[in-house]
Amino acid sequence: MKDTLNPNDIDRSGLEPQKYMMANGQPLYFFPDRGTELVKLDFIFRAGTVFQEKKMQSAAAVQLLTEGTKRHTAQQIAEFMDYRGIVVEKGNDTVSATMTVYTLSRYLDELLPMLYEIITEPAYDKREFSVYIGKRKQELLTHMQQTSFVARNSFYASLYGDKHPLGTFATPDDLDMLDVADVAAFHNRYHSLESMTVVVAGNVVDKDLKNIENIFAQQKYVAPVDIVLPEPMGARGVRVDEFLPNAVQTSLRIGRLLPYSWHDVEYSQFMVLNTLLGGYFGSRLMSSIREDKGYTYGIYSQTHLFKGSVAFFIVSDVGADVAEMALRDIRVELDKLCNEQVSTDELDLVRNCMMGDFMRSIDGIFERSERFCQMLTNGITERFTDNYFDVLTPDTPQAITPEKIQSLAAAILAPEELTVVTVGRNR
Repeated sequence: MKDTLNPNDIDRSGLEPQKYMMANGQPLYFFPDRGTELVKLDFIFRAGTVFQEKKMQSAAAVQLLTEGTKRHTAQQIAEFMDYRGIVVEKGNDTVSATMTVYTLSRYLDELLPMLYEIITEPAYDKREFSVYIGKRKQELLTHMQQTSFVARNSFYASLYGDKHPLGTFATPDDLDMLDVADVAAFHNRYHSLESMTVVVAGNVVDKDLKNIENIFAQQKYVAPVDIVLPEPMGARGVRVDEFLPNAVQTSLRIGRLLPYSWHDVEYSQFMVLNTLLGGYFGSRLMSSIREDKGYTYGIYSQTHLFKGSVAFFIVSDVGADVAEMALRDIRVELDKLCNEQVSTDELDLVRNCMMGDFMRSIDGIFERSERFCQMLTNGITERFTDNYFDVLTPDTPQAITPEKIQSLAAAILAPEELTVVTVGRNR
């Protein structure tokens, strides 16, 4: 047996932030590190796509925050940020919208009032809105000619149903139905300081926390309401083939929704099975479909934790002439996992790979902050990490074994359970 990393040797201290309770009862989460000159701030709003009445409201509302306020133009804001080397990133998902800011700690005092203005007084200028919509429309038109983009959307629509928040996607026509008043109304309702979550990481001291409190915590705190998404309405085990006449390849997606939640030990056990199948460069799918058969430059499998559900999928881009052969040989690898036990040497290798991945994911204060933000928005606690370590630690009751991997594979990877999506040229 190969030597394996011992999960008990990994330092898990500092995974959770310290908490500073502001005067209005609002928690301020922070990961202090005096060894860096940088500060990372995350402003998280319950303002994802599940709340929007029109498609793209959520994305437009957060993306246009820095495109002008009632006191500063978009150019003035950009010059303010560029002069100080400040980086601002914005994004949204099903549940949340986030603005992430990176700055040198010496600029924090003058930055905070500008961020308050950006969040509370966005102009949502008609011209800036029109420019944004034009860019997004062009991006969408381009993406809709990409097999991987179409396959992704078709896959999730099949799993969840095309009326579900996770199964419906914007089209260029949807952008024509959105106006700047819709975006401003969404902002006014959902980008509220009262229920905003702030996470800070890096070189912050007590006076910085007090400054954040003085600027952002002057109103009564209202705890964010937990969101429960509707039940998925998609079909199981279907096949969907879509034709793109100008495609130079065929994109494949194979997978399903898992019957587990993030807090189930079985989910952590399935993560081992997934890693073995297609979760690292030496995985079975990479060895067979890429190295042996030469059907693709890359193939992988992964799980994705959404709010209230977990999706599993295999992804690859192959030549149209070998798409059916690739699907057949992927099925061969799935059947092997269902019918044959993995060796202890292979399992030890996967354990080591997963422990290494975990250590890299927490290697730095900003990585730990990002991990916490992702867990927070999806309602995930460190119980997930406890399960992960229990599964990877030999001789625990929850430890993964060759027998458990085979049992999981037989239950989850049966052909009738998996949805198959292909997008590309005619076969």
